[in-house]
Amino acid sequence: MRDVLLGLAENPALTAGLFARLVASGDEDVLYVLAGRERLTTSQVGTLLAVGDTSLTRYLVRSGLVPWADVPEGHPGRALDAVLGGVAPPAVWWEAAGDPDPGVRQEVAYEPDAPADVVAALARDVDPGVVADAAGNPCLPPELFPELARHPSTVVREAVAANANAPAALLSALLADGGHPAPTRCGACHRRDEACPDHTPGVRRVRLAAAAHPAVPPGGLAAFLDAPEVGTVTAFAARTDLPTCFVDRLAEHPAADVRAVIASNPVVPEPLLRALAADPDPEVRRAVAENPAVPLDLLVTVATHERLPREPAPRVESATRDELRALATSPVAQVRALVADRAELPGDLVELFVADRDSGVARRIAARPGLTPEQLDALLERHGPAVFGAVAGRPGCPAALLHRMAADPATGRRVRREIARHPATRPETLLLCLAAEDVEVRRHAAAHPALPAPVLRSLVEGPDETLARAAAQNPALPRNLMERITGQAAAGVPPSGVTRSGR
Repeated sequence: MRDVLLGLAENPALTAGLFARLVASGDEDVLYVLAGRERLTTSQVGTLLAVGDTSLTRYLVRSGLVPWADVPEGHPGRALDAVLGGVAPPAVWWEAAGDPDPGVRQEVAYEPDAPADVVAALARDVDPGVVADAAGNPCLPPELFPELARHPSTVVREAVAANANAPAALLSALLADGGHPAPTRCGACHRRDEACPDHTPGVRRVRLAAAAHPAVPPGGLAAFLDAPEVGTVTAFAARTDLPTCFVDRLAEHPAADVRAVIASNPVVPEPLLRALAADPDPEVRRAVAENPAVPLDLLVTVATHERLPREPAPRVESATRDELRALATSPVAQVRALVADRAELPGDLVELFVADRDSGVARRIAARPGLTPEQLDALLERHGPAVFGAVAGRPGCPAALLHRMAADPATGRRVRREIARHPATRPETLLLCLAAEDVEVRRHAAAHPALPAPVLRSLVEGPDETLARAAAQNPALPRNLMERITGQAAAGVPPSGVTRSGR
């Protein structure tokens, strides 16, 4: 019956009395599901705290559900949990920051809501790991940046270089050579008494962190244009303040990921963008279509030969009415689909796309808000299962169309899942979903509030544990059945009628 109890613990219609009964069941998993419910009342939190389980209390406190005054005095890690839960007064921050365990101090130093004076104190901690976390904290006082950029450990300097508030001049210094004086510790030895013979890898990490920072002056990036560290290069390749000579170099980078970022950068000159549209890697060619400044003729060329992602194209979003109409009549179906994806579209173009013979265009227009039931019906008539997914995923899809799609044997499991959880789905459609082969379709149907009470009761009392839990989550579950199950659980009695065979 645990599956039923877990489902009840998730049920949004659970009353305070039933909540207390589930707590009294003492089942650990049930308790954690209850603790994870949205909008727990003060009384419910108190009921869970009264269980006295350390891990459960920690979860509640760290979730911000327990005011500081209500955190049990003897709770281990009381100060840290309150700090991480955002319920600690200033004095408690200092208590946690003074913990003898460096792991605790690290967690405090890393916390972005920490008071600046607490972060400043931890920035001078005896443990370099604590100092590193403080150095990366956005609340680090500005006056400490120069001091920490000279820290003996490259780990601390790397954290400074990654701090969102690091000043440009300091980033330039770290980018050049890792900073002065030369570090005497690196990631491999910063907590050891004995230093490594060579800290070059650590210095490299400091420089890479500075190179990826959006505030570092671009001039210093010249030494990294051909760097093999692709993640760093892609980070600065998206910048719109790069010199043209840098853009040219990055367009020839051996990594396609870097070239793709450049291809989508609006500062790329048109001749270079046209060259990138012929790149040997398809991801680079597709990225050209995502460039907000791509010429429309080049966008059409790319769309003619490449399968583009479903995201709206920025250049189409900025197109004028005349440009839109020209694109909407393109012989290339994918170009028309890009227009159909546009956030705002004139009504006559919507009608044009509803009548389009290409299923790809139809799927895009079918997903748009504001279509009438008649337009959706026309799309289903013309394109059938090809547009089922787009239609079923619409919040306003009419119940009759949902039933029509559920009854079609060609409907796939993903579409059936959408239908089974759609708020407009009717009981008779849900019964079709319960007969589907896919377990996820049946699970969504069992949890749907439109499912009739007798069906819910049969599912809760039936042999399928997945459906029993889903039905127990259903807010339409009869109250008397909920009371019987929770009452027996609180008494430690396996409920008759919900016991699984073989258990």
